[in-house]
Amino acid sequence: MMHSRLILAIVTTIGLITAGGEMAATEKLSLHVTPNVSSAPSTVMVKATVAKDTDNRWLLIEADSGSFYRSSAIQLDGDKAPSVTEIRLRNLPGGQYGVSAVLRNSLGEEITVRRTMIVLSRFGEP
Repeated sequence: MMHSRLILAIVTTIGLITAGGEMAATEKLSLHVTPNVSSAPSTVMVKATVAKDTDNRWLLIEADSGSFYRSSAIQLDGDKAPSVTEIRLRNLPGGQYGVSAVLRNSLGEEITVRRTMIVLSRFGEP
């Protein structure tokens, strides 16, 4: 039973990655999450890449499973800001997480990129 749930979780994740790709659909913001499937408590790396632009002001990275939430807000100094921001999320409990990066410019306009990852509990369930 636990083995079949693990296989189901892996197949679901591979389907989500294949459907959404690993990189964003925009040229201004991309998001990469590794690993996509892990065991709790998990450490996950979130890497957001932002194209240089004088209007870039804020980058918000969130991980949300419904029962657990973690976020980081980073102020950007336009085209002087680093292109790559890496966030390490430590000790994530089991669950299916929506991971997003939101880039906000000086006019308040936002670009959002989302990914899904699964952290399996010790019983092999998200």
